[in-house]
Amino acid sequence: MKKDDWIGLAVCALIGVVAAGITGRQLYRERLEMWHPQAREAFHAALMEELQKKDTMEVYLNVLGSLHLPDDSIGLYQKPVKVPLESEYGRKDFWIPYVKYVNNVEPSFMLRGIYSYLLHVSPLDVDSLNRSWNCRLEALGFPGTAETRVSVSDWWERDSYAYSADSLYVSGLDSLVTFYAGLRCEVGATGYLHAPWRVMLSVQDKVWLAAIVGFCLLLFFVHGCVRRFCRRLFVKEKVVIGENTVCESPPGVCRLEAGVYFEAGSRLLKKGDNVVKLMPLSAKLLQGFLDAEDHRLTNDEILRLLWPDGTGTLDKLHQNIKRLRQSLSQISICTIEHENFSYRLIIPHSGGEKPSE
Repeated sequence: MKKDDWIGLAVCALIGVVAAGITGRQLYRERLEMWHPQAREAFHAALMEELQKKDTMEVYLNVLGSLHLPDDSIGLYQKPVKVPLESEYGRKDFWIPYVKYVNNVEPSFMLRGIYSYLLHVSPLDVDSLNRSWNCRLEALGFPGTAETRVSVSDWWERDSYAYSADSLYVSGLDSLVTFYAGLRCEVGATGYLHAPWRVMLSVQDKVWLAAIVGFCLLLFFVHGCVRRFCRRLFVKEKVVIGENTVCESPPGVCRLEAGVYFEAGSRLLKKGDNVVKLMPLSAKLLQGFLDAEDHRLTNDEILRLLWPDGTGTLDKLHQNIKRLRQSLSQISICTIEHENFSYRLIIPHSGGEKPSE
């Protein structure tokens, strides 16, 4: 293929890769969003299972007064909830963000107080919670993995954290959901999903993405075939007048004389069923003669044409002239004559005789 063809193929491949990437990303997001509700339910069930393990502990609870969740009045949901508490450290009013308050695993104010005590005496085990969650996800068929973080806020509202894996790794993941426990919502359990695209996309998805790339590459070859067909169908051959050679029908094909054609792209000389394959330099030299005025090239022009890097010599020039003459003689009556430090391709008139040398 020519350089332009390679560029076109690369462009089609790039378009295919970009299209497959966009499609794959959309498929990945849809697959992940499909798993989110199930993963949240599994995380909530795993957290409740861990909390229920502490039901065997005895708790003495003294509750004074009552506390109710705020209603859904306009604008009220934005306000934090005031929770007054008293402990050995004294009395203190805690302002709990509404989003934390409504995401507490226990709606009952009394049971929230019980969980505050239980989780203070026996903290939530982040590794046990994470194992329970992963087991539930595995049972559901989730292809990725999950990690967990447990945060605890003390009486002075200082936070401490425990992670099921390396803290930097877990912090780099997107959090799925957070549930809270305790009167102050002081214990928070956050779940993270880790699901790379290579495990989220099925084999069928990957085959379809590969097919998108293949389809774009196929379009390149189909376009080339259609273009060549149209040129052969609509571009008419022109007749050779005198020693002028026209390279038009089909494109890239020159008529040297009656019945003799030169295909520059494939470096072929054709006459009926007879075909002669030219060497690359011979084909380049013949094309140079056809493009030159009066089909004449000086020695310097030939050297620059065949060896633009300056490595050409007169010996190489003479060898290539001789090689082209031999190739032409096998199929054509065209000749190459030497004239005053130059060479000229002699193309006979249509119907004429071979000129004398």
